[in-house]
Amino acid sequence: MDELLIKYRFQGYPYIVADGKGEFYQLPHLANKYSKAFRRLKLVLNNGITEGYRINRKFVSLNQLRKLAYISNEIVDTEIGNSKVPF
Repeated sequence: MDELLIKYRFQGYPYIVADGKGEFYQLPHLANKYSKAFRRLKLVLNNGITEGYRINRKFVSLNQLRKLAYISNEIVDTEIGNSKVPF
């Protein structure tokens, strides 16, 4: 996967995006002096009932994310080049 077509972004979560198929991803960024890599988010159940995602160790339900979503048509390059490798 070299490119990702972003369909949705979320207010208050600038590094969380969703594609047209409903898959959620975290874009690479720095948080609290730690670098966060590009990754696909996994759907989790909170108390066995509420579906959502863990974003920066905090549970956010799908219902909350739907309220914060806005449409964004972007293409993001997901390939890690040799210049970005730390060693």
